[in-house]
Amino acid sequence: MRRRAFLGLTTLLMLPRRAVQAFCNPSLVELFDKERALVQARGGRATPKLGSYFVQWFGHSSFLIQSGSETRVVTDPNLDVTPGIRADAVTVSNDHITHNNVGAVSGDPVILRGITLRQTWNPIRTNVKDIAIVNIPSQRGPAWGAIANSIFIYEMGSLCIAHLGNLGHLLTPEQEKVLNRVDILMIPIDAMTNLGFEDVLRVIEQVKPPIVIPMHYDVERQAELFAAFAKAKYPVKRLNDSKLVLSRAMLPAATEVLVLKHPPSPFSIE
Repeated sequence: MRRRAFLGLTTLLMLPRRAVQAFCNPSLVELFDKERALVQARGGRATPKLGSYFVQWFGHSSFLIQSGSETRVVTDPNLDVTPGIRADAVTVSNDHITHNNVGAVSGDPVILRGITLRQTWNPIRTNVKDIAIVNIPSQRGPAWGAIANSIFIYEMGSLCIAHLGNLGHLLTPEQEKVLNRVDILMIPIDAMTNLGFEDVLRVIEQVKPPIVIPMHYDVERQAELFAAFAKAKYPVKRLNDSKLVLSRAMLPAATEVLVLKHPPSPFSIE
């Protein structure tokens, strides 16, 4: 039977203090544990083989994140995720059908849902092998109520990845503080149900990550429009692959937008 992680706030606060050993930002610790300051655990780990750390985009908001020890996390599995992809965990930022196709993921993953069916925040603070996963609440937009979206943050080795889900607003000062050490920012750019292009760039400026990966679009033309808009402020690179190998050495000194190749839908007709 598939394991499911529906952690309420009370349960979260009862978790062992050593449940999460490392965070991308000490501010995350302050959200959950003000009595103890965790120290970031960056060193002392075996150097992973080339290509072990990577993210791979499956379209919309769905990615496979793989660590140096080949721990695998799938984010927001959509309807186009190839059935049978194996993972150790699945994170779900919101309960829309294009984000919660958890049945497509094999390997008996733990399911980490950031939002309850009542559209309230479901706090996550856990380790999945060598990937630390936490989330913070956010909004999809005025029509969706106070929460309805969860920002997930993943730390693996010395890399920090943030997946904004269906973010529908500029970051609050508290959210900005938590995200200010992010290395790779996955941000929705469809400009229909989420932020417009100007506000997308404002969120990028709030975080200042080395790498921005546009997501949450289904037509390549949407990425072309965003790239044309963003290039006035940031370098934009279009990759010929939906997979991006990660390391600290490949991170640019200043923010760059990397547009991954849109993967073909398994349901498309050739």
